[in-house]
Amino acid sequence: MHFLLRKIPPYLVDKKNVLQQISFTAIFALIFINLYAPFNAETWFNAGKAELFLFSSLYILAGMLVIVASRLIFIRLAQQIMINFLVYICWIFAELLLMAAAYTVMDILILNNEIHPLEQFFKLLMVTLFVLVIPYTLSWLYFSWQDQKRKLEEVASLTSDEYSSRNMINLYDETGKLRFSLHASDVLFIESTDNYVTLHIQDKERVKKVMLRNTMKRLEKELEKTMIRRCHRSYMVNFENVKMVRLSGTNLYIYLNNPDENKIPVSRTYTEKVHEMINSLSV
Repeated sequence: MHFLLRKIPPYLVDKKNVLQQISFTAIFALIFINLYAPFNAETWFNAGKAELFLFSSLYILAGMLVIVASRLIFIRLAQQIMINFLVYICWIFAELLLMAAAYTVMDILILNNEIHPLEQFFKLLMVTLFVLVIPYTLSWLYFSWQDQKRKLEEVASLTSDEYSSRNMINLYDETGKLRFSLHASDVLFIESTDNYVTLHIQDKERVKKVMLRNTMKRLEKELEKTMIRRCHRSYMVNFENVKMVRLSGTNLYIYLNNPDENKIPVSRTYTEKVHEMINSLSV
């Protein structure tokens, strides 16, 4: 039961993945109905194989419109509230019912099927179950594999020889001129201040501040191979020096391992990336 209340992974609401899933489902449905003709599907159209392929293509396309509309609403909803696995499963079940209902209506209005609507609905519900569940399951497994592969690559990049040997980092101003170099582990966090960034550096028992004329966006790109990562529009944090990540009310904060115990806010935009970074360091 605890699993059902967990938030669904980001790859299930990624627009590119959703588009791939719908396309794969449509192709699978077309092949499934034309090759295997479940529940005597060829009798639905009272036509030859060529006509069956044409009608089934239009038939499936119309049904896919229900899924497209459903997924557009789902993605918009997921951007506003947390979606757990229980809600996601219920949403899939609702899609099954809506798609079967759409096919039943098409049977009545277009094909003039003489079977009782309720009987036809349950028959089409079974077909829809095969049409959706099999490609959905395969696509979920594929997306999960891709996600795990990406996380492992990130962990590998952090522990690679290139990263291990990079003890020093060079910091440039906005003109590309080298201003100073320092040990990456000495950086606690970086704060954006107008057209400048302020580096908070651990210097023995005190924290020293160094200003640099540069932007957070450019600095984020320059430091992407280090453990200094963006967590807020105005902050970057060195995860080498993170003591604790804590949820306070509805806000997430990063506490640094230094005498001042600086508390850095995490914005909603970067919450998922912070969680991924913490999880990758825990592997």
